Amino acid sequence: MKRFFYFTIIILGLSALIGTGTSCKKKEMFDRDVYDTLIKVVSPVDSVDPNHTWSLSATSDLTVTVNAGVGTRKIQIFDENPFSSDLAQIIAEKDAREGDRFDISISYPTIKSTLFLAAVDSLGNYTIGTFNTSESDISFANILIRQQPLKYPPLPQYYAFCYEQEYPQPGDYDYNDVVMHIALERANPREMYIHVRLAAVGADQQLAGCLRLPEIAYNDIDTVYTVDDQTFNKDISDQYMFVQKSRELLLKGLKGEPVLNLFADAHWATGDILNADFGMFQRKKYNVTKQSDKESQLMVPKEVIFVLRFKSDTRANTMTLDNIDPFIMRMYNGVNMEIHTYPYRHVTALYEYQYTDVDNLPWALQIPYGYFRHPLHGVNIGFRMKDSNAQFLFGAYSKKGNSFGEWSLNHKSCLNWYLPEYSTVNQVFVW
Repeated sequence: MKRFFYFTIIILGLSALIGTGTSCKKKEMFDRDVYDTLIKVVSPVDSVDPNHTWSLSATSDLTVTVNAGVGTRKIQIFDENPFSSDLAQIIAEKDAREGDRFDISISYPTIKSTLFLAAVDSLGNYTIGTFNTSESDISFANILIRQQPLKYPPLPQYYAFCYEQEYPQPGDYDYNDVVMHIALERANPREMYIHVRLAAVGADQQLAGCLRLPEIAYNDIDTVYTVDDQTFNKDISDQYMFVQKSRELLLKGLKGEPVLNLFADAHWATGDILNADFGMFQRKKYNVTKQSDKESQLMVPKEVIFVLRFKSDTRANTMTLDNIDPFIMRMYNGVNMEIHTYPYRHVTALYEYQYTDVDNLPWALQIPYGYFRHPLHGVNIGFRMKDSNAQFLFGAYSKKGNSFGEWSLNHKSCLNWYLPEYSTVNQVFVW
């Protein structure tokens, strides 16, 4: 109870510290020393690794040689053997023929030491080989399965992107104010499908979403459209478009990079279960509770597939889930602010504002696992605290030896904390 009391008091203090007025002077006020003092009371974790990158994935640039005799029209790379796991996901793919040699970039969970190379023939049969993640020049040197049909259509690899809405103030660290599951799928040599699934919305205010492509130039893209003309902004009125101020699918960032316009309002984008009331709707919490009630709603996540058509097929070869920058936006003190994952925390993609860089937990996490069970509303993700030399682990991911708290203290430990078996089942949303 004491901690909750302090939390309330400190949030009010921080609001005053950062500025709640309308003048430009107040908007720019931020006392770093005062913030550092107050955060020690507010934060539910006593310290973090000063060298932390908050990364759980790695990127590799591969050169792939397609051996003769494997029968090939397409090459795919999997995180697991698709013949022994029905949860195997496609990390990357490219049309190819026997004898081809090409370069491709991939991203994968850091905990993986072995990946699987697949050749798919014209009949849909798979030849599967393995390679080590330390290798950069790969081929079908270690074949496990030769030209066998797969019993299910494999899905592309999804990452979970989990956000705290409170920036620049400390969050409550349940990382479910917005949860997006995102995948990249190679449609053809010049097209990339970007699957965006709005998995959960635990926020209590309007949040917009965009996706920046920092490794690609705006002029590299020919066109952008969505499959079946789907949109997250169906029937949304112009009064709710105040953040992006545009219905265009492709926006141009401040530095000339392409930015996909995902949704103007996360609550509106979740689906059709909205209650109209004098031109407004009730902001329920979606998929962050165990059951539906007056303030919460369980629902099937909505997914929109954005299609990027490039002017050259070489640009699609370099796209990975580690070099895209999905972010959310909020209105704070009259300023549009962006909330990015840690690697892109200094980026101002669409709006200029003064970034608040503090040495504590990030406001967004990238989880390299499409089946990630995000914490329920009000449940912190899993912290470690000290008291009289004793250590305590608590929260949604708090199993000793595999906890978020231990990872926050040492970025090289507990790299598997996000897997389902290490979650506290009654504190996470189970898919």
